[in-house]
Amino acid sequence: MNVSPAEPRGLAVTELLQILDGAGLRLASGPPQLRLPLTSPTLYDPWLPPTGPRSGILLGIGLHPAAPESAEVIRDAARRGFGAVVVKSLSLSVETLAAVADAAGIALLVVVDEIEWRQLDALINSALTTVAETDGSLSTQPVGDLFALANAIAATIGGATAIEDLQERILAYSTLPGQMIDDDRREGILGRQVPFLPENAEQYASVFRATGALHLPGVPPALDRLAVAVRAGTQALGSIWVVDATGELEPDAERALERAADIASLHLLRARSAADLARQQRAELLRRLLGGGDDATLVAGQLSLDSTGPFVVVAFQPEFTLAGDAVRLNRLVDLIAIHCEAHQHGAECVVIGTTVYALFTGSGGEPRRAEAMAQRLVARAATGLRVSVRASVGLPVTSIGQVGRSRHEADLVLLLLANRPTARPVLSALDARSSLALLELAQVFRDSPRLQSQQARDVLEFDQRRGTDYAKTLRTYLDCARDSATTAARLSVHQNTLRYRLRRAHELFGVDLANPEDTLTLWLGLRVAEFD
Repeated sequence: MNVSPAEPRGLAVTELLQILDGAGLRLASGPPQLRLPLTSPTLYDPWLPPTGPRSGILLGIGLHPAAPESAEVIRDAARRGFGAVVVKSLSLSVETLAAVADAAGIALLVVVDEIEWRQLDALINSALTTVAETDGSLSTQPVGDLFALANAIAATIGGATAIEDLQERILAYSTLPGQMIDDDRREGILGRQVPFLPENAEQYASVFRATGALHLPGVPPALDRLAVAVRAGTQALGSIWVVDATGELEPDAERALERAADIASLHLLRARSAADLARQQRAELLRRLLGGGDDATLVAGQLSLDSTGPFVVVAFQPEFTLAGDAVRLNRLVDLIAIHCEAHQHGAECVVIGTTVYALFTGSGGEPRRAEAMAQRLVARAATGLRVSVRASVGLPVTSIGQVGRSRHEADLVLLLLANRPTARPVLSALDARSSLALLELAQVFRDSPRLQSQQARDVLEFDQRRGTDYAKTLRTYLDCARDSATTAARLSVHQNTLRYRLRRAHELFGVDLANPEDTLTLWLGLRVAEFD
């Protein structure tokens, strides 16, 4: 009896592209007949000959489509047994490289320029390592393998599946060929975050109010979903969403999804416990670093930070009481962490008191870039979380031991913003240097009262006793460079009233505005008093 040979274990290039539909990957050459092994891709290193599993994928990091050596890299990869090479087009033609790949018998894949290599590696790796693991059984999946669980759910119920945490981050998704998806799922997989949509809040509230699985109609062009909350007892941990493209899921789909949620809770509890411990350890290290101290270099090593810098601290302060609203705080901290990670991979965040701090290094620490990121985050918090947030950017520092100084300046800028209700919500220390100098000078005056102008003290004490406005009048007059018309307009008084007040100030306190030294110390004393 003739026995047909078993189909080679692996995945065809066309099947891989179908699984990663919408991920920005396309085939530029003719499809080869070989099958890709279900193992991780290999990263191209120009200084070492590429080695990897036979017929594997080589990620051509740094290969320029117009460079002659790129064609030789593709030929060499084919000679070494690779099945596919991935490159970026850099907005150029890849026809020449595609011809070289066809001649060498290797597939040439092109990824869009905007996708990071790290992200592409994760997408390909998850697709290759999970596609053959699904056998339709939910209970046999090992705890911790969320991608395999998502595939098992998709196979059992009949729709593309995503598993999310409470912050709407996509922890895992199914990769079975042939299951329909929509643009919302594509965008979510690419960013590993559910895209913000107006209907999100109501849909998630419905899912977490329900006692079991719930059918949710899609808002066109989105497809319908079958969703269920994942809980450990009464504590919500996340949710599972299955695309219902045709309304023809398996008859027992709701019950099957509820059973899957019970299994998913074990995965999420275990993953959260490990992640929480690691996060707490890194948070404590970052607190020590922001606090300054002699062990800054040692702490930076434990955080895997480059000790050469530059470094900049960005501080975020919500306008609500943190102790009384833990849920909103957690969502805000997660939002800040996501934006900071998008701004710079590996950025560190920590909550200290009423403030969330983020530390950026290298190009990510360029103050104007950090300020632009903070502006986007504040706007997103206002629209997505309905939370008002103030943000400040400290001055960049060149060494790890000076990080505490950048944090101190960020704190001072937050203090300025808190005392200026009409100010913009995001401010950089670069734009507030004069105010910061006055703020620190106010502390010097408090520590050494003898340095403060006696006339300024007399004016302030008189105003406090009598309820007058001599301090405001004198300060505004000097702020306006002694321009009577401008001062009167700013104080909303007649110029004659202004002249009378200045004359009375001379009579009461001996203020001589013709003496430049007395005038300077008087103005400083009145100005820094604003910061008390």
